[in-house]
Amino acid sequence: MRFSRMKIAVGLLLPLGTFTGVALAHHDLLFTFSATPTTAGAVVSTTGHTESGTFIPASSIVHLPPGMLIAHADDLTSPVSPPPLNGDSVGQANNYGDLWSDGCGNYTTTIANATWVEPIGTGAPAGTVAELKLQATPFLGLTITKRAFIVKSNGDTFQSGAHYDISMPDMPDEFACSGSSAKADLTTYGFARAAGATTNRVVARNPATPGTYNVYMEYKDTSGALHQDAALFSVK
Repeated sequence: MRFSRMKIAVGLLLPLGTFTGVALAHHDLLFTFSATPTTAGAVVSTTGHTESGTFIPASSIVHLPPGMLIAHADDLTSPVSPPPLNGDSVGQANNYGDLWSDGCGNYTTTIANATWVEPIGTGAPAGTVAELKLQATPFLGLTITKRAFIVKSNGDTFQSGAHYDISMPDMPDEFACSGSSAKADLTTYGFARAAGATTNRVVARNPATPGTYNVYMEYKDTSGALHQDAALFSVK
């Protein structure tokens, strides 16, 4: 028995033929990405949606576009200021799947809170500038905790310019049924929250230049198969 997916993204689905230099193994995650507000350079909240079907998740990476800024745990290097503090709430993940609690019969939504972690723990991927903790209690008092990382990339196959990746090396697959048709939504807050109140601490900003931007998703399932998808969003 295994658990449903935590993931990111939003917007209009990018047609397969519009990818440049990216060979997509699959285009089946129904990955979308949206940003509020859409003002260039503004502090931004994002909402992502992914549908992974009957694939059981193992890991994922979301490649954000060049120019989109994400806070660092190190205040001196952070491109947005002031950055979150340890324990701040910076997002929420809703995971929708067929859970073990009812014998793999009914779909349940599990809500996980994403909090800021300082200092960054051991075992973080190379280039990590911030760590998040995603924690949920899906049923019977059981708590599931996973790590996600904000990674600074100088360019890769998906985004040629310097950008941020959101990496989740170990997806929360412990309690999803193998026949589950799972969906996941992740909301990230533009301003961090503490004790339920919105602070002035900045999590992310839109690219400063108006335009339409690609967001890419890599998703590996437990059988080792790689799934890749993309979405786009615009700022003005």
